[in-house]
Amino acid sequence: GGVLKENDLFIFIISIDLGSYETKIVQGSRSKEEIQINKSFSFNTPPSSYENGNIKNELVLLNSLKEELRKNKVPPGTCYLNIKSSAIITREIPFPVLEDKEIEGLLKYQLPEYLPMDYGKYVIQHKPIGRITNQETEKLNVLVVAIPKDMVDMHYNLVKELGLKPAVLDYQSNGIWKLLKFTDNINGSIAPSEKTIAAIDLGYGSTNITIIDKGTIQTSRVIDLGGQSLDNNAASLIAGDELTLKKSEIEDVSTVEEGFSDYNRYVNIVKTSIEGIMDRIDRIFKYYISKEADNEIGRLLLYGGLSNIKGVDKLFSNYFGISAAVLNTASKIRSIDDINKYINCAGALIRDDEV
Repeated sequence: GGVLKENDLFIFIISIDLGSYETKIVQGSRSKEEIQINKSFSFNTPPSSYENGNIKNELVLLNSLKEELRKNKVPPGTCYLNIKSSAIITREIPFPVLEDKEIEGLLKYQLPEYLPMDYGKYVIQHKPIGRITNQETEKLNVLVVAIPKDMVDMHYNLVKELGLKPAVLDYQSNGIWKLLKFTDNINGSIAPSEKTIAAIDLGYGSTNITIIDKGTIQTSRVIDLGGQSLDNNAASLIAGDELTLKKSEIEDVSTVEEGFSDYNRYVNIVKTSIEGIMDRIDRIFKYYISKEADNEIGRLLLYGGLSNIKGVDKLFSNYFGISAAVLNTASKIRSIDDINKYINCAGALIRDDEV
């Protein structure tokens, strides 16, 4: 994985972050010390071609991707793809303290208890994420990720059809976890290794929550509510093509003035919509905190489309009583202007075994 050295030439990896609203692509490489991005661009995903991790119209999506890769002069090469979908199931399962090989064997027996589904239809991966002590016995906490097989196949075929070499299909929580482990600081002052961080990807079709404790992923969930719900709520007030502009005009979404101006009404709709998302996030936080006596969340890190709304960090801080910051910079990631936007692409470039 990572940078393959051929005669000491760095080989660039193409990393694609497919979204229902926007698709982001970087071309980059990584060494032990840093991630070097030498190209990054994004474009609107063709409407209704990609939703919640499912390719709905392969031809339209393919043509659009081909065109953008050509326009941005990206030569064919190895491709890492990262996806998020509420159809990807993640669970934290306690196991006896065993070797990895033994876990695999036991997993088959344990799964039906935790995942009541036809898991012949899923690609299942696991990763030990720490130890838990309950009633005096020590258990191994194992994160299990189940991705529908047809979802894996459909993305694999898409990359092949693009003329690229599919090497890695990553899910986004894994990417942000790897990135927070790789970087020394976020925004110049946040050290990911010190506190429990809830990284929240405020996407268009959905919101991704990844709770990382001292560099280890603890919980990851996708909720099917995002920027789209906000746009739908505001649709009666504002025409679709003006929505983006209107969002950028908000001065501080955490405070709504009295009075019935259109601006105030709009800010109120946006604030209420984000509160709806925060209500759902709160359930995941409560679940995490209730799992173990000393579980707490020390900091919120916001990224993704809605994190660009001014004052959203204050809104989150006020709501949860936890200090919140919008991701602006990350150390060890070179030559990229907008890391907030391309964070999932960058995270995918880091391979697990190198973390």
